[in-house]
Amino acid sequence: MIKLVPLLAAASLAFAAPAWAVHAKTRSAATSVQRVVLPTAVAPERYDIRIAPDADRLTFRGQARIAVQVKRPTDRIVLNAADLTFQRAALSGVAAAPRVVLDAGQQTAAFVFPQQLAPGRYVLSLDYTGKIYTQASGLFALDSTAAGRKVRALFTQFENSDARRFAPLWDEPGIKAVFSLSVEAPAGQMAVSNMPVLKSEPLPGGGQAITFTDTPKMSSYLLFLALGDFERIHRQVGGVDIGVVARRGEAEKGRFALDAAADLLGFYNDYFGVPYPLPKLDMIAGPGESQFFGAMENWGAIFAFDRDVLVGPTATVAEKQRVYIVTAHEMAHQWFGDLVTMAWWDDLWLNEGFASWMENKAADRFHPEWKMSLQALQSRERAMRLDSGAGSHPVVTPIPDVFAASDAFDAITYQKGQAVVGMLERYVGEDAFRAGIRSYMTRYAYGNTTTDQLWKELERVSPRPVTQVAHDFTLQSGVPLIRAEPKDGKIALSQSRFVAGPGQAGGTWLTPVHVAAPNGGEAWTGLVSRARGETAPVAPGAAPVVVNAGQGSYFRTRYARELRGPLLRDYLTLASADQIGLLYDARALGEAGLAPMSDFLDFAKQAGGVQEPVVLSVLAGELATLGRAYPAGGGQAFRAFGRARLGPVLTRVGWDPRPAESDNTPGLRDDLIRTLGDMDDAAVRAEARRRFEASLKAPGSLTGALLQSVQAVVARQADPAAWEQLHGLARKATDTKERSRLYRLLGAAKDPALADRALALALSGEPPPTTAPAIMASVAGLYPDKAFDFAIAHRAQVEALLEPTSRTIFFTNLARGSRDPAMAKKLEAFAKTIPASSAGEVRKAADEIRHRQAFAKRLSEVDRWLAANPG
Repeated sequence: MIKLVPLLAAASLAFAAPAWAVHAKTRSAATSVQRVVLPTAVAPERYDIRIAPDADRLTFRGQARIAVQVKRPTDRIVLNAADLTFQRAALSGVAAAPRVVLDAGQQTAAFVFPQQLAPGRYVLSLDYTGKIYTQASGLFALDSTAAGRKVRALFTQFENSDARRFAPLWDEPGIKAVFSLSVEAPAGQMAVSNMPVLKSEPLPGGGQAITFTDTPKMSSYLLFLALGDFERIHRQVGGVDIGVVARRGEAEKGRFALDAAADLLGFYNDYFGVPYPLPKLDMIAGPGESQFFGAMENWGAIFAFDRDVLVGPTATVAEKQRVYIVTAHEMAHQWFGDLVTMAWWDDLWLNEGFASWMENKAADRFHPEWKMSLQALQSRERAMRLDSGAGSHPVVTPIPDVFAASDAFDAITYQKGQAVVGMLERYVGEDAFRAGIRSYMTRYAYGNTTTDQLWKELERVSPRPVTQVAHDFTLQSGVPLIRAEPKDGKIALSQSRFVAGPGQAGGTWLTPVHVAAPNGGEAWTGLVSRARGETAPVAPGAAPVVVNAGQGSYFRTRYARELRGPLLRDYLTLASADQIGLLYDARALGEAGLAPMSDFLDFAKQAGGVQEPVVLSVLAGELATLGRAYPAGGGQAFRAFGRARLGPVLTRVGWDPRPAESDNTPGLRDDLIRTLGDMDDAAVRAEARRRFEASLKAPGSLTGALLQSVQAVVARQADPAAWEQLHGLARKATDTKERSRLYRLLGAAKDPALADRALALALSGEPPPTTAPAIMASVAGLYPDKAFDFAIAHRAQVEALLEPTSRTIFFTNLARGSRDPAMAKKLEAFAKTIPASSAGEVRKAADEIRHRQAFAKRLSEVDRWLAANPG
């Protein structure tokens, strides 16, 4: 046995960099940080990893043979390892066994040799043991039931830095190598990895040793393994074997995802200009859920939870849309992220922003009836709300170490990144933009990049300058505010920074602006900056003039009163995207005190007459959000206003699906029923309860989206008897998605005593371990302080249910909805217990709470308008 010399017995709360750490300086627009990364004297070229899991005992044995290159003399090889115990370590050509030095805080293992290693190639051989987790981190187990018995399957999840829990390796995205993976599996079980099976050999005493074909050169976080009683459906597309892998008896539910993937593969091959390079592409479904992610783009082996892959015959349109978007997103990563990978987590957006943009581009191509780009304006709004506060960060954001990387998986990286990509495509032109992307993929295939390398490729082919515009939107945080006012028969445009509350000021952007002329006149497109305004040669008049027409750019618009009047009067004639943009901007400007809240209320009053379901869903969401700003027992007049806007829409849409309704109407119906239920609509609550009681007497009589809507209203208004009825349905549910949904509903009750029961239930051991945190998160929807206090009081139990990288995010998300000034001190106390580099989520939550408290003081303005404008 190798003697271990631990430096830290447990993970430190404030990490000091160890002596070996390489401090690589990185720069954003205004920030300089020191990165803590592995030493660069030694680099891996190839991993041969063999795993022998014991699923029942939640442990595994591992062997790693790592071909390394020593680039310069050194006495140690330092790599990443977490929760691994080493039994043997040896280096080819070196007789003496190394001393093993573990640093639990930095999650590293240093193999220290008596003499300096000369430059050259070696093989590091390691025998070790590790843990199988019960949440999605490293190698983890997920349980389900089949024929009344528990069935366990194993999966891996490594992003952003959990491959080190599976094998000792260089767990940084910029360090690529070839992987050869083998697993000792029980007889009859299927093993799935990034590449096809190379061979399967019987083991003495039963079982099988399965070895996979070598991967291409890739980053460690993309390695994948799944093992269980699976089945696979598949089809050949252009020489690639595309498949869906699921628990036995469930795979046929993956047919929709499989068909989507088959269409998408050809589309992506053509768009990126580089054919998908692996021989197969699987989508692997696992039961359960995570509080941190839904799916993962492992190269050739996309993992997702059941709800993101499998849909049954009664699936809702929304569920199909979700599966399609997840499939499109993760498949886009096979190029943006897998084939070409960011050099470090600073540039995570190169993965996520582009995949988020491409998911909608693909959906619009194959399912235009879904109007996903229109729906994506809701995502852009989430980014703008975060980006307008002090808790934001640049798209390209300095990440000092892997522990801080989790903070970057947020609306800025995904949704702002998506919006910026879309804005640049529109600004550059679709053909030129695609040419730049193709050049980027070809030039950097199998390599690592930074954001500026992408801008250089776009600059080569763009008819317009790209880099300065791109830098302005990716190297600084914030949202531009474009003011539009009539001047000398034209539209004068000026720029400042939109700030929702106390926080950052300043900032300047070269902002692409598109102004649509009234009555079909010639539009104007140009760049507006803070240093100099622009005058759009568009004549204002009686007809409306729309700034940011089509909502293709990332900014808010404030119209002078003379321009706002025609927009309000002719609101119903505007394009759907512009109707949504006006609603979002009016509420945001009103909440920030930059415009009267009456602007939003005026537009909301008009919006009830819109026919487009996506616009009406946005209206319902905006009214619901504003309604939640009122304290308990307040806002009766506003809720009446909301009912007056949405009630007639529900009457028009109806409770029951109609044969000719659009694909987005069921989602609108769901939004209306839930929102009206929250807004004290007695008729909606009574009808929901009636249908719920009928469904209990005749199971199966209520299905699909309407079933979910009805149960949501009943759960919110539940008394103890109704809560127990829902609890019984959750316990009896055999479908993992349905069971999880019902357990989450138990946390949504308005009754505070039932909220307490839901919190206790979450830690009772009854719900699946991956669902328990979701119950607490559901309680936080109405009772954030209660949920946060409970989680802190039971912190050890709660953290055991969470992936290590998502713990800070989970706790801060519970607190985000608080209105209590005392929460600020609670968050300060919590921040002292986590690594300083992971405190970004605390800042985001604190900023959101401050904004909510500030806006609450302005609700009287809303009430005055409602009193003056009854009906």
